[in-house]
Amino acid sequence: MKRIIAIALAVTAASAGFALAQQTPRPTAARGQTIDGIVATVNDNVISQSDVRNRMRWMLLRFQEQPDEQIMTQIQQQAIEDLIDEKVQLNEFKKLVKGENIKPAEIDENINDLARQYKLTRPQFLAALTEAGVPERSIRDMEEAKIAWTSLIRGRYFKTVRVSELRIDDMLERIEFGLGKPQYRLFEIFLYAPDQASRTNARARAETLITNINQGADFATLAQQFSASPSAAAGGDLSWLSPGDMRSPEIEKAVLEAATVPTLLPPIESDGGVYVIAVTGKREPSDPKLSMILNLEQVTARGEGATDKLLKVKTDATDCAGVAKAIDGVEGLTHTPMKDVGLQQLVPAFRTPLESLNVGQSTGILDLSDGGKMVFYVCEKKSGNSDLPSREEIKDRLFNQELALVAERYLRDLKREATIVRR
Repeated sequence: MKRIIAIALAVTAASAGFALAQQTPRPTAARGQTIDGIVATVNDNVISQSDVRNRMRWMLLRFQEQPDEQIMTQIQQQAIEDLIDEKVQLNEFKKLVKGENIKPAEIDENINDLARQYKLTRPQFLAALTEAGVPERSIRDMEEAKIAWTSLIRGRYFKTVRVSELRIDDMLERIEFGLGKPQYRLFEIFLYAPDQASRTNARARAETLITNINQGADFATLAQQFSASPSAAAGGDLSWLSPGDMRSPEIEKAVLEAATVPTLLPPIESDGGVYVIAVTGKREPSDPKLSMILNLEQVTARGEGATDKLLKVKTDATDCAGVAKAIDGVEGLTHTPMKDVGLQQLVPAFRTPLESLNVGQSTGILDLSDGGKMVFYVCEKKSGNSDLPSREEIKDRLFNQELALVAERYLRDLKREATIVRR
């Protein structure tokens, strides 16, 4: 209770600067509603001082203690920009989706999701908002804009964004290659600071953020609010990275020298600014070959001429699809489909010839303990490593990244065309 009251008072103090600078008679909105001072206008839509104060109070609920003046200033600026973005997004939705409004039930569901994030029931969450001085209307407006923008982007670009199989193959190959090295799960907040003067301020802000995270503030939320990196949209999530794949030598050095995992590293200065890095996991290298899962065709020959028969099969059948036809009518040959065979489960005499084969290839002629001969055809290979995402998961990740870039460009163009006045 005391912390929430302190936040409300802090917001009032932080916003006093622009409030005093605008001591003019209260203007009247287009619909006849009296407001308490204009901070910005987006076309014909007004953003008032109370709108900014309410948004700041909402943003500060993530902090466990009172932020310093620099952080408060940044929160204020971010609140204004977020409100401008939402006005632009909602205006575009209403322009293109005529006669359709966001249903109250959709907004209610989003608010229920917010309550769950705070581990509260809906009544508890709304009571906490009231205690913090955040009107429910302010949160409903925010969620309405979010739903409208998501609907607009997906409706406009969902069918045009494409992820090629080559991109999936490339990412899967890089992930598989990384399994042979130690990997670290990283999250980042990047504070842009191109010169030494701003670097000092950025380091102080990084220290404040670290203090709040250590006291329970949500890293992902702070990344979304303060990070200047493209990863901000994903809460700073960089996923699993190997040494050599990290953003800078300074980050790599700090991560490798971390005494324990998980950990929150001290501020890291690098080209362009200061990083706050959270290392949330570490996994040791594994041999991707040994985790491989195979679908095989086993062709076995016994009796006189077994080797010659298998050599002819290998000539006639260049892949799994041709095996059945190649052995048809040949005495002494049998074939057995083998599904989901773990490479590491096989004895070394069979495992070694299979390790280097690609799909469609076959082993040489192998000896069986009973005197028979055998050939394996590789029909399918897939990783059995539980840490390796499926092709569908990779496709979804790439699709969402591409959709986010499209949405960012679209919003930038809309803001360029809109009449935005910051006061």
